[in-house]
Amino acid sequence: MRSYAIRLSAALVSFLVGIASANLLPALSLGAPSHGESESEVLEVEREYIRAHLERDVAALDRVLADDFTSFRGRVRKEHRLAFLANPLFSVTSLSTDGVRVRVRGDVAWVRGTARMAGSLGGHEFDTPPYRFSRRYERRAGRWQIVSCKFSFRG
Repeated sequence: MRSYAIRLSAALVSFLVGIASANLLPALSLGAPSHGESESEVLEVEREYIRAHLERDVAALDRVLADDFTSFRGRVRKEHRLAFLANPLFSVTSLSTDGVRVRVRGDVAWVRGTARMAGSLGGHEFDTPPYRFSRRYERRAGRWQIVSCKFSFRG
């Protein structure tokens, strides 16, 4: 009977240590940010992306876009986006987002939502209808960058 009680006690202690370890492992994962922390970091880069457009800050856009950034099925690359933002004939006067959701999986994240943009191009004012966007982020060298964007208009 005594050996049964010792084995039961050892099993219970092992179980509790296992549960405690499992709950602590994410916190002890060698400095890796939690999903909540990663989501906040991604949203900060998203705000910087929007601010760069509103303030025509080419240097900021250069920082947030990865060197291999693509959009519009690979037809638009980073250098195109930077040149477009630097073009004096183009300006963004408003860029609002709604329903923004972030999903993080390791060093990859997706930001999805809807947006509207207004501005001018070649002296002509424009105002887009609401459109859906999806941006893919990757954490590279310790910082989040946008690697691709997809857009679609509500139909």
